[in-house]
Amino acid sequence: MKTLVVLFFAIICQTLGDVCLTKGMKAIGEVNTLDPAELFHIGVQVFTNPFIWLGIVILTGFYFLYLAALSWADLSYVLPVTAFGYTLNAVMAKWLLNEHVSLTRWAGTLVICIGVAVVSRTEQKTTDTSEPILFPGEETE
Repeated sequence: MKTLVVLFFAIICQTLGDVCLTKGMKAIGEVNTLDPAELFHIGVQVFTNPFIWLGIVILTGFYFLYLAALSWADLSYVLPVTAFGYTLNAVMAKWLLNEHVSLTRWAGTLVICIGVAVVSRTEQKTTDTSEPILFPGEETE
């Protein structure tokens, strides 16, 4: 249960962080140059934008929640469940950013929801952690 609660908050952080980054970058405008001086100017705009910083902070929270979930459950469980964030991203893009979300994107979002529902009904942990996992070339102590 703790894994699902942490993943719920991780998904919320992922979605809100992505929305903040998008809002910040939309305020800056398109990046369509390779000129170093222009890229430096854009970089200054990026790192002085409060929405960008808020997005970075929120996504850092997501990252730490994700790490906690990975310490408790298998990657093959955690990653598909966090994919539900893609669904929330589509909803928030429509609702908060006033983006047009096509019928094809909604259909893809529905497929993701079905996949998350299937994976979330499986066992969270299938690996035995009593023995250390060794990668090629590693030795036990």
